Amino acid sequence: MAENSSVKSRQSNMELLRIVAMLMIITLHYLDKGNVLPEFAQMSAPNHYLAWFVEALCYTAVNLYVLISGYFLCTSKFTFKKLFLLWIQIIFYSWIIGGIFLLTGMAGEGATSIYELIFIAFPVTAGHYWFATVYVLLFCVFPFVNAGVAKMNKKQHRACMVMLLVVFSLWNTVLPMTIPMADNEGMDIAWFITVYIVAAYLRKYPEDMKHKRWVYVAGYFLLCGVTFISGILLVYVDGIVGKLGGYATNWYAYNSLPVLLASVCLFIAFIKTDIKNIKFGKVINMISGATFGVYLIHEHRYMRYLWPQWLGVEQNSDKPWMILHLLGSVLLVFAIGTIIELVRKWLFGLVTNRMWFDSIFKKIAGIEEKVNGDAS
Repeated sequence: MAENSSVKSRQSNMELLRIVAMLMIITLHYLDKGNVLPEFAQMSAPNHYLAWFVEALCYTAVNLYVLISGYFLCTSKFTFKKLFLLWIQIIFYSWIIGGIFLLTGMAGEGATSIYELIFIAFPVTAGHYWFATVYVLLFCVFPFVNAGVAKMNKKQHRACMVMLLVVFSLWNTVLPMTIPMADNEGMDIAWFITVYIVAAYLRKYPEDMKHKRWVYVAGYFLLCGVTFISGILLVYVDGIVGKLGGYATNWYAYNSLPVLLASVCLFIAFIKTDIKNIKFGKVINMISGATFGVYLIHEHRYMRYLWPQWLGVEQNSDKPWMILHLLGSVLLVFAIGTIIELVRKWLFGLVTNRMWFDSIFKKIAGIEEKVNGDAS
C-alpha cells in the first residue's frame, strides 16, 4: 500500500505541474493577445518591465508539457484509442465553438471563406492549434523514439541529447545572426522530440537529479532572469553600436537554451516535491485532466483574441493593479475552461467507457503490437 501511495503522490506532483504549466500558457496569451507587451526596446513604464519578466517566467510552459508527456510516455505503450480520443477532443472544441460563432455571426467577416473553414473543419491537419498538431504528431511517433531510447546506454543517451541540443537549441541561442539548420522557435516536432528525449533521460537515470529541490527552484528563477536581462543588455548595446535590437527577445523562444534549462529545473523541482495528502492529490489529478481542454477552449481561433477584450486586458495594462488583474483573469479563464472540459469528459465517458467501445480497438490490437515492437 505504501508503494502505491508513493506512485500516486509522484503522479500528483506531475499533475500539479501540468496545472501550473497551463496557468503559465494562459498568462502568455494574456500578455501577448491582450497587447500588454510593448516592443522590448520601447519599455518605459514599470508595468512594461514586469510584463516582460512574467513572460520570461512563463515561457517554460510548453517545454514543461512535453517534459511531463515524455516522462510518462517513455514507459508507456501506443494505443489507437488514446490517439482517437485526443483527436476527437480537438475536433469537438474546434467544431462546437466554431459552430456557435458562425451561427451567431460572432465570427465576423471572412469567417466563411474556404481558408477559414478548413482550419475549423480539420483542426489537427490544418494546424488550428499549433501545439495540438505537433503533440498529436509526437504521440504518433513516440513508440519509435522509445525503441531508440531503449537501445541506448547512458553515454549514448547523453551524446544524443547533446547533439540534438546543439542543432536545435545552442546554435540559435548563441549565433542567432546565422541561419540555423532548423528553427521554428521550438514550435515543431524536431524540438518536441528533443525535449522528449531529455525527459526520457531523467526518467531512466534519476540518480543524476542529485541536488536538493531548492537548488532547482533557484536555477529556474535565475535562468528566467537571464532570459529577461539578456534582452535589456542587448537593447543597451544596440543603443551604442546598433544592429542588435532585433535580437533582444531572441531567448524568448521555447528552444532557447536558458528557457529549456529553466524548464528542466522546474520540472525536477516538482519531481522532488511530495504531495502526501491523498484527497488533495485526487483533486489535483481531476483538475489536471482538464488542462488540455482549457487550452483548446481559450485558444480557439475565434476565442484567442476575444476573451482578452471581454476581460479588458489592454485597458488595465497600465494600471497599478495590472498584476492582480492578470492573476484574476488567468484563474477565471482556467476555472471556466476546467468546468466545461469536465462536463465534456463526463458526457464522452458515457460512450468511451463502455466495453463495446473498447472492443472496436481490440480488433486492431495486432497493429498496436507491431507499433510498440511487441509482435514477433
